[in-house]
Order: sequence, then C-alpha cells, then structure tokens
Amino acid sequence: MRNFISLLLTILSINSYGQIINDESYLDLEFLKFKTELLNCVVAKDTSKLKNFLAERVLESKNGCRYPGCSKDELIKYYFKENADHSWQTMLSILRYGFTKLEDENPNKIVPHDKIIFQGPSYLKNLNTDNELLILGENVNIRKEPTLKGSIIRTASYEVFKCDCNIFTMTDKTYQIVDGVSWIEIKLNGNEIGYVASKLTSYDLIKEMTIAKVNGKWKIISWFQSSGC
Repeated sequence: MRNFISLLLTILSINSYGQIINDESYLDLEFLKFKTELLNCVVAKDTSKLKNFLAERVLESKNGCRYPGCSKDELIKYYFKENADHSWQTMLSILRYGFTKLEDENPNKIVPHDKIIFQGPSYLKNLNTDNELLILGENVNIRKEPTLKGSIIRTASYEVFKCDCNIFTMTDKTYQIVDGVSWIEIKLNGNEIGYVASKLTSYDLIKEMTIAKVNGKWKIISWFQSSGC
C-alpha cells in the first residue's frame, strides 16, 4: 500500500511539469477507475488479473505475433512471462506518465471499439519522437562526453531536447554504449551537444498503449512498438 501511495504522489508531481506530460485520465471517471485497477494489477505483477484488462486481440508489432496482433493469451506469454520484468516496468511507466484522450478515426481495425480512446504515455501527443526526446526524471545529468567520467554541462528535469532519434537517419554518435551505459546524444543551445543516459529518457520507453471501450467495457487494444525501434 505504501508503494502504491508513493507512486500516486510521483504521478502528481510529474504532472506539475507542464503541458508535455498531461494526464487526461480524469476526463472520464469510468476510465480513471479502470486505470487505477490496472495500476494495482501491474504493481502486483498479476498475469491472471491482467487478462481481464485485455481485449480478445491486442495490436502489437516487432516481436511476438506481429500484425494483426496477439490474442490475450499470446500477449501474456510473449511479454509478461518470457520478458516479464521489462514488460511490467514498461506498463508501469506508461501508467505513470498518463494518457491523452483522443477520437479514433478508424475504430473498426483489429478489434472494433468505440471512437473515444486513451493513449499513453501522454507526452507522445506533444513530442516528435523522430527529432525530440523527453528527459524522464529530475536533475538528470547531461554530460559533455558519453561516459560517467564526462564533465556535467547541466542538469534537466522533464525537459524536451532535440535529437537525431530516427533510427533510419541517426549517426554512430547518436546512440553509444560506453562502460555498460547506453548514451543518447542531444542538442543544446547553439551548436553544443551533450549526452544523457538513454534509460532516463523517452528514447527508451518505446511502447505505446491504447485503451478503448469494447462492447461497453474498457480494454487494452494496443501494446504497440513502431517498426524500426
């Protein structure tokens, strides 16, 4: 219970950083209840309960079932049993950074659903992931070189930076692994560049989760990772 309360306080503090992270879950009280129950399930890492939150088929890409997605049993097998720790942490992070309320222009694809959907993480609405990333933390160090020994240029908290983040156009300097740490190059003022540990940025949170009403009940209909990631 203490961990759950701490997580809720963290979510509230994150939402104070402005428009880039703007959880709109409160716009639908029924959805907010669904999200809270899902959060409890994720914190407990309960695969049997998770099945109740999934649509009969869930869109996903790159791994596992590919298009047109996984059955709920396949999704749990591929992501929450064989790659469990990473998947639970990813879902927890998406819940942490909230959802944007949208209207789906094509609600009949994969799993027919109502037009109103909630997509997370919420910052994707205002972030161009091809050339921007978001720092996901407080007082994160930005270094002059991609190493823990590199001098600290400045710190940043939930701030957006330009980057060459498109996997098809990035250079060898964009993403580097040095001494076991993955670094992403970001652009600062003028022509200055810096490096930040990628695990502390949106670059590493590559899943998008979509929740919609299916036959009158909120369900996860997408656990999506864009091709090339």
